[in-house]
This record gives sequence, C-alpha cells and structure tokens, in this order.
Amino acid sequence: MEELANTTGNEEVRPNSYNYNSVISALANSQDQGAASRAEQILEKMEDLYRTTGDDNVKPRTATYNAIIDAWAKSGEMDAANRAELLLAHMMELYETGHNLDAKPNVRSFNSVLNAWAKSGHPMAPYQAGEVLNRMVELDRSSDLDVSPDATSFATAINAFARSHSFGKAGSAYDLFLHMKELYDTSGKSTLRPNNVVYNSVLNACAFSQGDLEEQSQAMEIANAMFVGLQKSPYGKPDQVTYGTYLKVINNQMPISDARDQVVDTVFRKSAKDGMVGEMVIRQIGEMGMEEMLEHLAGKSLWGPDIHLSDLPREWTCNVIEGKKRRRWQFRR
Repeated sequence: MEELANTTGNEEVRPNSYNYNSVISALANSQDQGAASRAEQILEKMEDLYRTTGDDNVKPRTATYNAIIDAWAKSGEMDAANRAELLLAHMMELYETGHNLDAKPNVRSFNSVLNAWAKSGHPMAPYQAGEVLNRMVELDRSSDLDVSPDATSFATAINAFARSHSFGKAGSAYDLFLHMKELYDTSGKSTLRPNNVVYNSVLNACAFSQGDLEEQSQAMEIANAMFVGLQKSPYGKPDQVTYGTYLKVINNQMPISDARDQVVDTVFRKSAKDGMVGEMVIRQIGEMGMEEMLEHLAGKSLWGPDIHLSDLPREWTCNVIEGKKRRRWQFRR
C-alpha cells in the first residue's frame, strides 16, 4: 500500500494506523518465529513516520503497543519477557514526557507483561511478575494511570509461580491470593473479586509443588482451603477445571492409599452431582487407575482404551463448558 501510494501519488491508499495495527495483531496471533520482532519493526516505522510528519493517521496508540507486548508474551523466545518490559517502559516514558499521550499504559499493558513473565520459564519469573504487580498497585495510588491490578493480574502472577520450580510455590501463590482478597475487601472493586480462574490458579500451583513431605503437606492443606473456599464463595463455584486440578493435587501430593482412594471417590461424586465431570477429571481418574470406580458409579461397562465424556451419564457432564466459551463465561462471572 505504501509503495502504491508513493508510485501513484494517491494518498488515499497510503496505510494508516488501522492498517498497521491489523498487521501487528495478525503477527501477534500467528506465533510464527520472529513475529514479535517483525511487529516491533512496524511499530518503529510508525513512530518514525509520526515523528517526522506529525500525521495522526500513523500515530501508534496504546492498543498498538499492547498488541506487540502480547506478541512477545506469545512468542516463546528466550528474552521475550525482557522485551515486553522494555516496551512497557517505553510506553511509560512516551506518556510521562508528553511525547505521545495516546500511548498511555493501561491494565492490559501490564497484564501482558505479567503473561510474558509467566510463560518465560525464567527462574526469576515469579519474582519479576511480583514486582510488576506491586508496580501496578503503587502507580494506581500515586499517578493518573488507571492500572489497578485485576483478577487477571493476580491469576497470571500466581501462574508464574505454578510454572516455576520455586520451592514453596504453593504458599507463595496462596499469599498472592490473600493479598488480592485483602485488596478486594478494602476497595470493593469488582475487578478484584476472586473468581474461578484465581482459585484454579492457586490449585494449579499446589498440584505442581515439589519438595519434601512438609512441602507436600502444605500444598495439600492450601488446596483443601481453596477447594472448600470456592464451594462457599458467593462469587463462583467449582467448575470442571477446579475438580480436575484438585484431583491432580491429590494425585501428586497424597501417597497411594485407601485414604486417598476415599478422597478421590468423594471428590468425583461431588463433581458428578454438580454436572462438572470434564475431560480433565476423566484424565486424572485414569492416571490414578480408578476407572473401575467410574464403571461402578455409572452402572455400566466403560470398556476401551479411552473414556470419553459421551460415554458417561449426561447428568455428570451437563454443566461442563470447554474451550474459549468457558474462558469467556468465567470472566463474566
């Protein structure tokens, strides 16, 4: 388009910020190797054009920067989190100096950086994510930036611990949950209301906690508190991910015993009663070798190498919502 505009002199076909943003978003969603770098090169071109021409039609705005930060978060590249942090810092500088007031960082800007750290695999990722979270709280209090952390912010920071190899990560994840709950109780902000995603994120950290018997015991204790807490919560109820992840905690943190089998039986019966027997629940039952329990409760043989939801009584699965539809439903609650 730009070459055509230069060749013909027809300014109507010259690309504008909408066109540039469309290409950047496509690159961000492609997850192709080098896509984030190419997206940032387009941003640099937009900045250069705006700097030299002053044309608002090519001015990069918050959505432009957010799309590129998101591209880095999804890229899986080794320095992705650092590149996302640098771009956020660049946005802050542009806004604070007045060079581009339309590059004002928002909650999504910070959440995308948090996501970059959570996915980075860096040994310091959970602590870097914690710093970003603390920065959001401080900036919300001391500046005109409306960047108060929300449920997504905390869930992502908790996931940074869950994905890490940090000792004591179940306790660290639980501390973040308690911090979020305290902020919600004192501020009353609906965006900080503890939802299923946050509860499930803490359960995930418990499921993958590694260490000695004390660490396993703490992870199990925290998981029990989260599971019971969500059952009693006015803001959500256990879903198929909750049940599946809680069973994963039991599988990983409890030794094989009759006591464990009884706990699994109780949890599964509750998930079936709630109509929340999803794929993850079935997978965990299979990993623990308890398919016979399913057959006994279903009252029929569930033979074959795999058990599918369609093989189960409809009332066991009637409230299961999977995929993107489930994620949208969770965040509306």
